[in-house]
Amino acid sequence: MRSSQENAIRDVQLFQQITRPNVNQSGVQNIGNSLFEGVLYFNQYKEIEGIPVNWGDHVVTYSLFGGVSRLTGDHSPIQLLDPSDGQMRYYDRETKQRIMEFYHPEVEYRNIRNDLEQLEQMTGEKYIEMAISFDQSYTAEQVRTFLPENVSLKWLWADTYTDVESLREINTVDGDGEEYVVPAFPELADRIYGFSERPDGQSKGEEWFVQAIEQGIQVNDGKYYREFERIYQYLRGDSQSIDTTSVKVLGAVVTGTSEQLEVLKEMEQVRSSVFGVMAERF
Repeated sequence: MRSSQENAIRDVQLFQQITRPNVNQSGVQNIGNSLFEGVLYFNQYKEIEGIPVNWGDHVVTYSLFGGVSRLTGDHSPIQLLDPSDGQMRYYDRETKQRIMEFYHPEVEYRNIRNDLEQLEQMTGEKYIEMAISFDQSYTAEQVRTFLPENVSLKWLWADTYTDVESLREINTVDGDGEEYVVPAFPELADRIYGFSERPDGQSKGEEWFVQAIEQGIQVNDGKYYREFERIYQYLRGDSQSIDTTSVKVLGAVVTGTSEQLEVLKEMEQVRSSVFGVMAERF
């Protein structure tokens, strides 16, 4: 059981390094339910301009026979219609905070959210987390160069898409033979891959991203091995291995006040903008 517990923690924490935009872990607690199964609680938070914001617990089970899985049940987000733009807004089930949305640059959408237009209605009393999607792919260094200095870059959305077609609008037929259209939807934050901007300034997030993927494909019995392998093969392409030049960026997570984020309105690279969590400044 101790070995199974250690493997479960390894799998979750390694996968965390390339998922969950701007989400940090503050520790893990183990609760043993029986001789053959245990439960792990990973406490999570987001850091918005130096202020921690609760992001609930990521709870998984592990067993004596290996493997790790989430608790059974409904994990889908809360969906509410936003009257300001008539589009659906997604909220985390546990914290009731907004979930960020991302728009792939190669996909056409019927509606693209632009929350930057709402900044002028906000006071300067809040720190804001925002997802921005770009008009094309860029290198991480290009993103660091064109983003304004007074906007905090927290996380970068990496291109790991082996099947972009699955994101596009499709025409299909229901069981009665009636044709209907499934529109293209944005990617929610819990379904994408990427890496944190390193706060120490001594290393690049893309270096840690590559290192995590290389480590993931070495753990053959890991829960997420196949996904690590898929991403590795995509980034490698025709090369013998992957490095930071293999990593392209499609969007980012930034934080700041409404005044600081206003400058993003003028940037041609920004295709969409979606609010995440917010924190009171004082």
